[in-house]
Amino acid sequence: MFDLLNLILGFVLIIALGFIGKKTGLLEEKDRDVVNKVIIYFTLPALIFIAVLNSKPTLALFKIPVLAFFVAFLCGIIAFVIGKILKLNPKTFGAFLIASTIGNTGYLGFPLTQKIYGNENLIKAIFYDFFGTVVLILTVGVYIAEIYGEYRGKEASLISSLKEILFFPSLWALVLGLGLKSILLPNFLLSGLESLASATIPLIMFSVGLSLRLEGIREYKILLFFLCLIKLIISPFTAYLFGQVLQMNKEMLGISVLEASMPTVILSLAIGTKYKLDLSFLATAILVTTLLSIVTIMFWQYII
Repeated sequence: MFDLLNLILGFVLIIALGFIGKKTGLLEEKDRDVVNKVIIYFTLPALIFIAVLNSKPTLALFKIPVLAFFVAFLCGIIAFVIGKILKLNPKTFGAFLIASTIGNTGYLGFPLTQKIYGNENLIKAIFYDFFGTVVLILTVGVYIAEIYGEYRGKEASLISSLKEILFFPSLWALVLGLGLKSILLPNFLLSGLESLASATIPLIMFSVGLSLRLEGIREYKILLFFLCLIKLIISPFTAYLFGQVLQMNKEMLGISVLEASMPTVILSLAIGTKYKLDLSFLATAILVTTLLSIVTIMFWQYII
């Protein structure tokens, strides 16, 4: 437990540096876009490629997306009912649904999985993130945003979502990693990719820091309470129970619960900006769930 605390505090330090850099004017929030592009198109695909290349994939891995979808569906239903009871306006309602349903399984889940469970188990987090988060936010997430946001795109959601998924760099890293497992690759290529992959964790933590905002906590305190209850308590608890029903082994169950305990996904800000959801709530949701997840992640990993 003490090692996990030190690990998370180390991540918090890097997040704080990104946040302080923005607040002091040394960096601007728009710099986050550059950092994110480097992560999405270069370092994260390298990390996924190396992890998949060194892994031993089995059919049992497909239990993970099943669990991820079940957890997201249950959390979405609960959030929908709460949102209706509270009579939220459409923009806040859509933002609340996305924030409650989809976690930061890539940006925070990958680093934590790598450090807690080792590189050999990172493929399990990759399966949860891509099939249970990326696919979900680019389909259901976009659909929710279109219904409750002010923006109406000209292109059909299904076509747009399929394009986003098919051209997502992490998918190609996953496919190439699986396809090249039996091929002996040159050492210089592997060495270069490993160096690139090693930059992923600090860049991700820094990007999280650049994304955090302090505004809005008082305004949304009741909604934030329910969000944290759903995202940080109900979600991992459901993953824990359903993972046992699926008879997952200890590592797979631990990683699934870890991913299910992640705070609100940062990508929700991009979706919210494009479709004009309640950005103030989304930014506050990311901040509060990220800070509180420091405690809840340790709790759930202790339970495991």
